[in-house]
Amino acid sequence: MPVTLLFYRTFDRSIKGLDPQQIKIIGLILEALRAYFLHDFNIDAARKVCPGFFYKQLHKPYFEAGVEGRLRVVMEKDGEYIYAIFAGNHDQVRRFLAGN
Repeated sequence: MPVTLLFYRTFDRSIKGLDPQQIKIIGLILEALRAYFLHDFNIDAARKVCPGFFYKQLHKPYFEAGVEGRLRVVMEKDGEYIYAIFAGNHDQVRRFLAGN
């Protein structure tokens, strides 16, 4: 089943607080996510784009993707749609999820 990655406004707001290097890393994570989804959730395909890439479920309905634990993208899955809702480091993600 094909998956579509969409972005909430909260995601756009969260990257405004990041520095240019962090935004570049978030871009790499998003590229790896697209490869992951395009190749039927194949982690090896994503790691060809971005070594150290991980994708895991947090608590339902949230998932996160990142690179070796530095920065992460939090997503919410709804059928064939996956919504990127937040980007930040581990502590920022924790605070965000605590508020939701």
